Amino acid sequence: METVKLCWVQTCWMVLCLLTVFSTTSAHSEDIHDVGNKQERCHENSKWCSSSAKPDPGDFYEALWVENLDLAEQTLKLPFLQHMQLGDLQADSYTIFMIQDIYYLAKVTDMLKKISEKVLNPDLKTFMEGRYKSYNRFKIQMLEDFHLNGVTEIKVIKAMEDYLDEYQRVMEKEEPIMFAVSLLPCSRLWVWLANQLNIDYKNAYWTWKKNNMDGHPEKHFKDLLNKYLKTEKDVKRAKEIFRTQMQNELNFFKASVQH
Repeated sequence: METVKLCWVQTCWMVLCLLTVFSTTSAHSEDIHDVGNKQERCHENSKWCSSSAKPDPGDFYEALWVENLDLAEQTLKLPFLQHMQLGDLQADSYTIFMIQDIYYLAKVTDMLKKISEKVLNPDLKTFMEGRYKSYNRFKIQMLEDFHLNGVTEIKVIKAMEDYLDEYQRVMEKEEPIMFAVSLLPCSRLWVWLANQLNIDYKNAYWTWKKNNMDGHPEKHFKDLLNKYLKTEKDVKRAKEIFRTQMQNELNFFKASVQH
């Protein structure tokens, strides 16, 4: 009986330690690692909050987001995020979520490397190379922080598998600009979610909010998308891909807790 008690205490302590480490950062928050001005907050830039206003003509970057706010709001209402807001999200649920997120980071980094090597357009090449270098730095950091040699032993859940399959499809079958479109939902959504969650420093997940609320994906994506999404056909396809990836984000959060 004493042995069982000891094992139970050790297990609880290990989970608490993992929660402390994992709540410090996340793969989807990659954008925050090269933010220039972290003082800008939600109330100073309404686009990060709700931004239901009609975007300017030709601002396809903003239009993609505004047209998918319904999925963002549905994601916010999911049990995973609501329990995070309440501070009673189970540590094992968060740990599993983070392990899946690290897998996501590693696989998207690999895809960015491949596409950055084959794309010829100078603007797109610069974008892909920049995103690859940033993601790769963060991947190395995450693997070191969590003492992982790689992600081959991680058992991926179906929601994440479907998400990454869509990235793979876009990389292989669509124009390179559409891969940039497919990357945007995770960067844009997580900033919005962090700003919407009513979490303060007393909450165990405060660090997650703090680390995600100040990202600025527009500095990487906005000019590029507004420059290259010119035809009606391209805009239509971009909207389809963006919405699919927003749905994949929702599915990932939904699958991360079952109650």
